[in-house]
Amino acid sequence: MMSAVARSIPGLWKQVKIGRTAAGTCLWDQKNVRCCHSTHVKQLPRSCTNFFRSNVLLQPLGWSSPSHRKLWGWLNTIFNRYSYIVDESRIKEVGPDRACAEWLLRCGALVKWQNMESWTKDYNSLPVSGGRQLKVEEINATDSAVMHIGFPHFKGCKHIRRIVFHKASYLDDAGLEQLPLLRDSLEELQISSCGNVTEDGLRHLKQLKNLTYLLIYDLPEIRDKDAMCKELEEALPNCAVVFPYASAKDDPNLKDKV
Repeated sequence: MMSAVARSIPGLWKQVKIGRTAAGTCLWDQKNVRCCHSTHVKQLPRSCTNFFRSNVLLQPLGWSSPSHRKLWGWLNTIFNRYSYIVDESRIKEVGPDRACAEWLLRCGALVKWQNMESWTKDYNSLPVSGGRQLKVEEINATDSAVMHIGFPHFKGCKHIRRIVFHKASYLDDAGLEQLPLLRDSLEELQISSCGNVTEDGLRHLKQLKNLTYLLIYDLPEIRDKDAMCKELEEALPNCAVVFPYASAKDDPNLKDKV
């Protein structure tokens, strides 16, 4: 399968092979994959980590064949997978917030540290030292490749108060099931234009008792928007639940443009 994909997209495969050579510890053979975790990425030369962070591997724009989708999903899985050996060791070394930020940046998300105004967008801009003093406060996962298999990185993060999941195409119910890891800190949450989220996934949000604002929209798998909204409002009486429309076709702004 890999050779066929390589022949069909030689330019991408050439870049992937460059990444494989630079990474050293990462085996990009499908049968012998070793996940590219934070400790591995940390050791890569700047040119290679810039390539990983650039989202070249994360955004399969315009490629819709099954082989291409399979390759993209496989590569994004590498960037998300949580290893209880590698990542637990990394958490002990740099702390949970720094380890979580490394995962998010690898997957194309942005992070904002507590008491800082600017967003961190580039993996290479992470501080070399002093990481334990930094606490993740906000996350913007718009157009990111975050997957549920990476959500265990949230464990131990006690200051995340706001998250935006917009057009996060890999977000699903299994990911939302793990959001209660942030139940003690999360106050504001947006889930929008995420086609894999269903009613069952949104019901996991009932455990987020500290939520004060929940914005959800353009979720085509939600069949009864009003019933779902009422259910969440009853479970979260101190939270403003805003659910303007269930799918993009219901967006009045879109209708005005047609």
